Amino acid sequence: MSSMKRLWLLLVLVAGIATSGHAHPAEVAVLVSADVDAYHDALSGFREVLRHQIVAVYDMEGDPERAREFVEEIRTKLKPDLILAVGIWALQAVASEQIDIPVTFTMVLNPATIVHRGATNITGASMNVPVEESIRLFKRLDPSIRRIGVVFNPTKTGYLVEQARRIVQKEGLGLVAKEVTSPRLAIKAVNSLQEEGVDAIWILPDETVLNPKVLEYTLLQSYRHKVPLLGLSKRQAEMGALLALSFGSSKDIGRQAGELANDILGGSSPAELPFTTARDLMLTVNLKAAKKLGLDIPRSILAQADTVIE
Repeated sequence: MSSMKRLWLLLVLVAGIATSGHAHPAEVAVLVSADVDAYHDALSGFREVLRHQIVAVYDMEGDPERAREFVEEIRTKLKPDLILAVGIWALQAVASEQIDIPVTFTMVLNPATIVHRGATNITGASMNVPVEESIRLFKRLDPSIRRIGVVFNPTKTGYLVEQARRIVQKEGLGLVAKEVTSPRLAIKAVNSLQEEGVDAIWILPDETVLNPKVLEYTLLQSYRHKVPLLGLSKRQAEMGALLALSFGSSKDIGRQAGELANDILGGSSPAELPFTTARDLMLTVNLKAAKKLGLDIPRSILAQADTVIE
């Protein structure tokens, strides 16, 4: 082989390594919040799409002290190219430490309440249902729905309400949002929604309004005033919500995190990659509730439903 040809092949090889991001598979360390089936499913989905190597999996077993030890070991000894945080406790553990390693999370609800706005090394796949899907479901349910009522704690789900305000404006709807800081105030706020004549109620993934007494009272008001209620789990539909929209697959949320990890390890900055929301959704329709509310569920919604309660 001529020296010119060898030089050309060498240049091609060097260029290939430079553009691939890593000459060898990058190393990923995994921190899991607890031994939970949903977390195992998410990690399985992550493995399916990851184009790199998982070198260690740490189970913190719900113990913050154990998590701190693991994070310190990952940071100082293992030094991976990326950390995967599975579940809210794992994300809290890595977000609270000064780590310059990129972090991707999965199976976390409301990550914006954990990851501060200035964090540039963290992104991931949340369990949240896209706000626009919930708003559009109301429109599909009944064209007469014009004003959607929601009760929320601004420190928990204020960022979701901000998104909703922008979306309802585009959709030609109105949002009646009541801020609360305790379950006691939430019950009063549910009453005030009816005083303002809302046409539907939307339950957010907010622990303040998911208090059992608040949820039970909200369901009661839904029937009393014949106002449809959109919940966020199959269980809430079984309790009496007309509709419930939730994430449908832990494994797919893991896949989403794997896709983000591939992007980061391929050269993208976590700061450039927004948190994702669930793309595999599960819709539950309660026909018993529809009958009590005097509503007919459109065929398009019934055809989409994963579960119909009759």
